[in-house]
Amino acid sequence: MLKRLTNILLLIFTIAAAPRVNALSIKASVDSSQLTMGYRTAIRVDIVDKADMQSQILIDEKAVPAEIELVDWVYGDTADLGNGLVEMKRALIIQSFDSGVYTIPPILMVTGPDTLRTEPITLKVNPVDVSQMQDINPIAPVLSFETKWYDFLPDWLTDYWLWILVAVLLIAGGVCTYLILTKKVDVPLMPRKKPIPPYELAMKRLDDLRAMNLWQSGQEKEYYTLLIDILRDYLQGRFGINAMEMTSQQITRVLSENEETRMSNARMKRILEIADFVKFAKVRPIPDDNHRALADAIQFVEETKPVEVNPEAGVTSQVAPGATTQTLPGTPAQTKQQ
Repeated sequence: MLKRLTNILLLIFTIAAAPRVNALSIKASVDSSQLTMGYRTAIRVDIVDKADMQSQILIDEKAVPAEIELVDWVYGDTADLGNGLVEMKRALIIQSFDSGVYTIPPILMVTGPDTLRTEPITLKVNPVDVSQMQDINPIAPVLSFETKWYDFLPDWLTDYWLWILVAVLLIAGGVCTYLILTKKVDVPLMPRKKPIPPYELAMKRLDDLRAMNLWQSGQEKEYYTLLIDILRDYLQGRFGINAMEMTSQQITRVLSENEETRMSNARMKRILEIADFVKFAKVRPIPDDNHRALADAIQFVEETKPVEVNPEAGVTSQVAPGATTQTLPGTPAQTKQQ
């Protein structure tokens, strides 16, 4: 009976003495209370928290001595303790480059309305012992290395995105050039001006020549040179005759063979003959000849200007390009010069 009573008491004592994990807690310990300057150590933090709680682990960084650097938090294992509690392991890595004794403030656990804290930690940072370092070594020489041509290029030239962009632009430019050269795409590089018809251009130049008063100032050669050039350009533009490369005899022969210029060939022949006398024989014509040469040139252009046919009235009239033809009831076609 006594033995049985003894066993019961022993069981009750064992149960009462067994640790029961039924409360939240946070504890902190340092791997070593002494640390050599420049090295790192860890403050181990053991946390018992509710599994369904999102507790925050904090440290007042303003209270940490300036000589102590907080490097990083390291998260460890999490174990289930039962009764809705979990145990978590964390570590705070610290480092110092100044010797001395420092106090690290408590680490806090904020869980709901409660705040738990650890005990402050005292850490001694020992200086590096340089008493045994007696060897003095010379400064190491500058190392040389093999260089390539691209080592001397600016950094922006070695950016592969730049070269990709250049390649895309070159390909696009090549495609556009091919399309333009093969005339598959018509790209007007500049707005094209409407060409002036040969008749209008010749009449304008002849009028400008009259206003220059060249022969009146003794410049007969210049006067006839410009006059013949105007007529040669007109023949080129109006009939496609390459008069600039022809002699006077060749021009008159070609005009005599052309049905549109045959009747006016005599005027051109007179102009060419007097122009040749002035330019090559240095003959000075009288004023009447100068007047007549210009008048013949104007009349030649007028007689050989393009012919417009009115298909409704069946009337053929000579009009300048750009002129409009108006037909009134009961009257032949009339030309209105614009």
